[in-house]
Amino acid sequence: MSAHDVPSSSPLIDLLRLYRVRQWVHILPLPLATFDASVPTATALIAAARGMANLFAILAFGFLVNAISDRYVDRDARKNPLVVPGRNGYKLSLIALPVVSVALAAFSPWPVQIATVCCLAVGCLYSVGPRLKTIPVVGTLANAAWYVPMLYLGMADSTLPAGFSVIATAFTALLLQNQLIHESGDRIEDEASGIRTTWLSFGPRWTAFLAACAGAVAIVMTAASLGAFRYAVGTLFIVAFPLLLAWDGLSAERAARLRVVHRWCAVLFGAALYAAWRAWV
Repeated sequence: MSAHDVPSSSPLIDLLRLYRVRQWVHILPLPLATFDASVPTATALIAAARGMANLFAILAFGFLVNAISDRYVDRDARKNPLVVPGRNGYKLSLIALPVVSVALAAFSPWPVQIATVCCLAVGCLYSVGPRLKTIPVVGTLANAAWYVPMLYLGMADSTLPAGFSVIATAFTALLLQNQLIHESGDRIEDEASGIRTTWLSFGPRWTAFLAACAGAVAIVMTAASLGAFRYAVGTLFIVAFPLLLAWDGLSAERAARLRVVHRWCAVLFGAALYAAWRAWV
């Protein structure tokens, strides 16, 4: 599909495509990680809904800024709608989205306010100046600095649920693993634009080793909750995905598909872990 083959649709669909919602809709439940069952149910539900609305604005803003900064580098309009010549209409969103996010944070506990500022700031620093995505390792870690604070957006007060650190650590580890696979999938465009990602700097084998270490951290941190399943899950995230990442036959196109597979495996793992954690707390 070329840039000119993108079908026209309703203004709402065009706006959602501009925000690249399909690439991050699975992330929207993240604020539920800090859902507090110890406070009145109505208070907890309002905090969760406010956190998810805030997250929508943050993600839409971050992905829009990234699309703008990469519009002359990306080649596929399905990935970045702004590669279509003359495509605009995003200027109002660049103002409205962060304003909505900050407004929602203003009615939230102080950890949510800090997390919101962090997400908005890192989203800009990653894609624009100083464009952290172009710095090996730093760009990879910047993804964690952007995504991990999103876990805090659903807080109803300034306290965290018991055992939250385990969830946060496992999420961070699998997030970094997915980002390394992502860098493999984007290596052709990144190299052509002079972006030196971790994958391009260290090569597939060392990147796979880093991915295996990240998978090991996630499994070790959650072993007590996994029971016998830790061996199957460990094989998947510590062995299978890293080996595929190191495979000589992993083309950029295959890596892009592998990232999607990893994403949904991580989502299912996270959902099971979350259910086990909530049953325990």
